[in-house]
Amino acid sequence: MNTYLEQFWKWSNRTFDEYARIGMNQNKGEYEDQFPLFDEMIAYARTVVDNVVTDDSDLDDLLTIMALDNEAETVLDYVEGNSTADQFDKIIALALTHAQPHARWQIAELLYRRKPKNYMELLYVLSQDEHPSVRQRAQNYIH
Repeated sequence: MNTYLEQFWKWSNRTFDEYARIGMNQNKGEYEDQFPLFDEMIAYARTVVDNVVTDDSDLDDLLTIMALDNEAETVLDYVEGNSTADQFDKIIALALTHAQPHARWQIAELLYRRKPKNYMELLYVLSQDEHPSVRQRAQNYIH
């Protein structure tokens, strides 16, 4: 796991799995972008894209950072505009079953924006997701 992510989990007092279930407590003023190394973490995600990294572990970290950046969608926008077709396909394949729902709903958005040839099939898969935000985002683009 990327050291920025390790530090994020310590800072947030959450584990990867806890964040997937409950996210941050925004009612108490907790936001991901308050993490002191948030900008550096986003820069790392950009580096993964720029270096055309296709290693599962690094792309999993990229998807986790995308989930943490769910308000600004900076990573989503960067992947959309800068990933190669092969890297994009690998990201999508990993994302469909990624543990973080904030990554999966952004993947529905990314599929709709880039429209790879099988995007409707993949949106249909996401429309059956266990998480309501993922299902809703995918269904919005199917109908």
